[in-house]
Amino acid sequence: MISRKQFQQMNEARWQESERCLQRLEQGEKLSAEEVRALPSLFRKVCQDLGLSGERLYGFSLTSRLNHLVMGGFRHLHRSRARLEPIRFLTRTFPGAFKHNLPLFWLSALLFWLPFCLLAFSGHWGLTWIQAIIGPDGMQAIDAMYGKEGDALKHGRETHGSDFMMFAHYIQNNVSIDFRTFAGGIFFGIGTLFFTIFNGLAIGAVFGYVQAMGDPVKLWTFVSGHSAFELVGLHIASMAGFRLGWGMIRPGQLTRMAALVKNARESLVLLGGAAVLTFLAAFIEGFWSGHPNPPMLKYGVGIFFWMLTIVYLAAGRREWYERS
Repeated sequence: MISRKQFQQMNEARWQESERCLQRLEQGEKLSAEEVRALPSLFRKVCQDLGLSGERLYGFSLTSRLNHLVMGGFRHLHRSRARLEPIRFLTRTFPGAFKHNLPLFWLSALLFWLPFCLLAFSGHWGLTWIQAIIGPDGMQAIDAMYGKEGDALKHGRETHGSDFMMFAHYIQNNVSIDFRTFAGGIFFGIGTLFFTIFNGLAIGAVFGYVQAMGDPVKLWTFVSGHSAFELVGLHIASMAGFRLGWGMIRPGQLTRMAALVKNARESLVLLGGAAVLTFLAAFIEGFWSGHPNPPMLKYGVGIFFWMLTIVYLAAGRREWYERS
């Protein structure tokens, strides 16, 4: 076994380099790209040195010095990783989980858009079904916003006040819809199935009523900007609910509880992504949709956000989620 003096001479240069890096990080200085890449390997070796020092009884002072380096390195490496986690989630984990569950997206889209289209076009043949869905109070509120004499922007200001209050209202409303849709998955997916179809019927009824009795331009110009984030977020919340329910329906070789826990992890990734999209939708709805801007500008912004959303999700890879 080598002596303490020999051990220290062999590794002193690496320890001093570690101490210099740690001191610079403590002072808030930025490391070069090469130093950042070398940092994990450098501190892994220091960890090995600490283990050898303790095993060979090289003394308290040396062990304490190495322990200080290890704790400092761990603290800064963990902090750097924590900063990158939201970026990794948005750029890899969430798009990867979306691609991993793509069939559930098409299922959700079918269950939403089929009822939507049935109700949206039913106004041409009468309002019986639309009235059954939205009721007299709902039609009165829609008239105040999107009727021929209505004013959606003025109604929003009178009801909710400032842009921020409108933003807060839309956050509360949209998140509650998404969460109900997701949570319904716990009942073998039946709740998610119901809420997905009902959301399609309810939103389709609004569009059908406005198309038949109101001013469709007011509705389209209001919803165009935030529709991509809101509707795709709603579909992904449905995906999360169906993924949760699938663990109850087809547990495979696992118990239903174990399958539920396994599927819940993936569901929460999808729900987290849906929450981000819902937040963006509420922000745009509060600070952009509720402002008077030229219709063509609003349509252009809406098309841009739809294209951005499609490209972002289409770029995901299944293996990104599987390796996360």
